[in-house]
Amino acid sequence: MVDIKEIVCREKSFISEAEYYSNKYQIPVNSISSENCYIDLSLENFLVFKQKRISNLFHKDPFLRRVKNYQRENMLKKAISYQAGKPKSILDATAGFGRDGFICALLGQEVTMVEENKGMCILIESALKRLPNRSYFNDAKNRINVINADSSKIKLNTEDYDTIYLDPMFSTHSKSMSNKELTFLKTYIDQEQDLVNAFLKKRYKRLVVKREKSFKSESTKKENIIYKGKSINFHVFI
Repeated sequence: MVDIKEIVCREKSFISEAEYYSNKYQIPVNSISSENCYIDLSLENFLVFKQKRISNLFHKDPFLRRVKNYQRENMLKKAISYQAGKPKSILDATAGFGRDGFICALLGQEVTMVEENKGMCILIESALKRLPNRSYFNDAKNRINVINADSSKIKLNTEDYDTIYLDPMFSTHSKSMSNKELTFLKTYIDQEQDLVNAFLKKRYKRLVVKREKSFKSESTKKENIIYKGKSINFHVFI
């Protein structure tokens, strides 16, 4: 798996943020790029790889449409067994861009996002920092914890969480991402490990797996529920 080698920060106003990521992820900060894979930190965050770049902002289109309508995420709400006023703890073990996890946090859930790729972790954290100062965004941010780790090896008690959430579509031709993002990630991430079978062997209260509708499972363990959508399904194991 490719990962970033440096953080590029050209503006003084972002130095403290760059230093925070540098200390947390043990990555050097430079004012100009000297590597072919880095985070470009500015008003908009960019992950750059081989002169191609992607951004991740939760308050801008196209993701803003989901944010504005987060209460209408009915399939996701069913999958995580959402109950208004009764927050659940969710382990998003394949965080990626952090988008589904952010929707869960807007819905009042306590979300732990685990992502092995440092570049993707910084994209999530910097997207949270750039949210407008509004109470519902601030509340959601306070419900999110981002951990940089291989979720198949991290020492977390999966039974401590009400729901384990997996989105193995991150490395496939997902309709939830733009063509630009898919093209970039195909090169940057290459083949992402499908963690479903590893988590099916663990102890859990509820395991949710987001899959493309056309996906054919080879697992010997059958889901208890499938919530079916137009292009994706949520497979729920209890």
